[in-house]
Amino acid sequence: MQGTRKIQGSKNAVLPMIAAAVLCDGITVIENCPDITDVHAMADVIREIGGQVVYGEHRLEIDAGSVGTGVIEEEKVRDIRASVLLLGSLLARFERVTIDYPGGCSIGSRPIDFHITAFQKMGAEIQADNHILRCDTGGSLRGADIELPFPSVGATENIVLAAVLARGDTRIGNAAREPEIVELCEFLTAMGAEIEGAGSRNIRIHGVPRLHAAHWRLGTDRIAFLTYAMMVAGCGGEAFLETEGRVPRMERRILHRLGCQIHTEKNGLFLKQERVPRPLPYVRTTPYPGFPTDGQSLLMAVLCKSSGVSLIEEGIFENRFQMIRQLRKMGANIDYVSNRASITGVTRLHGAHVKADDLRSGAGLLIAAAMADGVTEVENEHYIYRGYEDITGQMRALGLDARVKSEAQEK
Repeated sequence: MQGTRKIQGSKNAVLPMIAAAVLCDGITVIENCPDITDVHAMADVIREIGGQVVYGEHRLEIDAGSVGTGVIEEEKVRDIRASVLLLGSLLARFERVTIDYPGGCSIGSRPIDFHITAFQKMGAEIQADNHILRCDTGGSLRGADIELPFPSVGATENIVLAAVLARGDTRIGNAAREPEIVELCEFLTAMGAEIEGAGSRNIRIHGVPRLHAAHWRLGTDRIAFLTYAMMVAGCGGEAFLETEGRVPRMERRILHRLGCQIHTEKNGLFLKQERVPRPLPYVRTTPYPGFPTDGQSLLMAVLCKSSGVSLIEEGIFENRFQMIRQLRKMGANIDYVSNRASITGVTRLHGAHVKADDLRSGAGLLIAAAMADGVTEVENEHYIYRGYEDITGQMRALGLDARVKSEAQEK
């Protein structure tokens, strides 16, 4: 494996930014925007409620001046979890919002109780009827003191989106600290919001009367970076991955523990793996700054061919181990009980017909396929396209033989 690739802009940062664009008139521009299906799905939702969206050459333009309703049809939100973020921004802009419960990947229950409770504290009346939420602020939202039971990324983002135009001050205690939260707050600040403490456990927002459009350039998608870096760790070889902004310390630490040599340069990281991946005695996924749950499937794939026994504990979502039965089809030796998986490295994985159950398991299966002998077919590839831009093309550029089925048949 060898090559140089530029890593796409952040999926988990751009989706709440699209929701944030609804908060103002004028044309909001987001550069370095990834060409992925989740972005296009969110754009379709904005169009559904009256906004205008143009995408091209990794540039997203959103004119929300013509948005005229807080009612979103069910089919528009069924397949994308981030649609729930429109609840906060639309509540801030309109008095009434009707939205179906959001969809997305089947990696756990992921209830939105934290969101609902927070909005109720901010003065909204919310009724749930047959999986449809009907919300009424009776005027405008008001600031509140909100302590989250768990540092939920989605709830933190939604509360911030609602609070920037609320009357008075809002404090979010036990807030999520992920880099995507920080970037969202910086983006909103560029729009005229007043926010303090982003990246800490306490975020304070002083509501302002209005926001204005902004021009923003997205930073690198840290999970996409980790995906290609794990391919290097699992397959061996070397690669230079171009990034914008810093890669979090925990991701770099895990790669180092796997045996990767890492050299940080001005515009990215050089990675080199000369040996079989080392086993990791214990890794637990936790909220930032811990190891991300989105990286767990990627790491598990690499550990399937490590030189010993590893243990992964999933601390966020209860259904993140669905991929195990697919890896077993490829010869992996994995046992699990509840939220703990023991992975005993094998010398060989073999190709098989496998199925992605969600976005990150799909990426994990691609990593395993790159490490395996023979041909592997990954079904349900639509999950992968939700978060990765031309992933098979990126893999080929790094020296791996990866193609969508139609390309493979033509070859």
